[in-house]
Amino acid sequence: VSFVELLGDNSFDMFNQGQSCQLTTAADGSVHPYPCVEVKVESPDELLALIDLAGKLRATAATGVHDQSSRSHALCRVFVDCSVSGRAGDEGALTLVDLAGSEHRIDNAEHNAERRKEGAKINASLSALKDCIRARAANAKFISFRQNRLTQLLRGCFMPGHQTVVIATVSPSSKDTEHSLNTLRHACIMDGQGEGKSK
Repeated sequence: VSFVELLGDNSFDMFNQGQSCQLTTAADGSVHPYPCVEVKVESPDELLALIDLAGKLRATAATGVHDQSSRSHALCRVFVDCSVSGRAGDEGALTLVDLAGSEHRIDNAEHNAERRKEGAKINASLSALKDCIRARAANAKFISFRQNRLTQLLRGCFMPGHQTVVIATVSPSSKDTEHSLNTLRHACIMDGQGEGKSK
């Protein structure tokens, strides 16, 4: 298992004390962080403990909505040994992504210039991801995953034969209605729903 944080234009290995890493392209076109520590786990409890540890190292800051809002995207990649009866087999991979929340005008009013710039980069990466997922859902021949570091790392998720699921988290509180509606709107747009209303 590996755990990488994307913060603006930079990527960091959470299993290596937050050391910086670069994105490299393999011979098959897949994109991987390097150098990046991969930890072997033997049980679900070990996996959850590692994810919890890495999650606590992520960059957070107070926003108009939360005291500790994620300011980065987190990518946890679990490699699964598919060997059968001791014979070498294919390796599977499960990529879990926790996205930073999008920034809205009502939040930006309370932010300084640096935070607004940070928010703009978050929004740009989320927009790139939305475009890629929509293109995949529409079976487009070309998917522009190279436009952002987030979508570069998730390139495999947009390829034929791979399954991608988007889980939207919303709040039951009435004070978060605008944010919850915006989250649901974007989730629906990703798979092609409500495109006419969103324009």
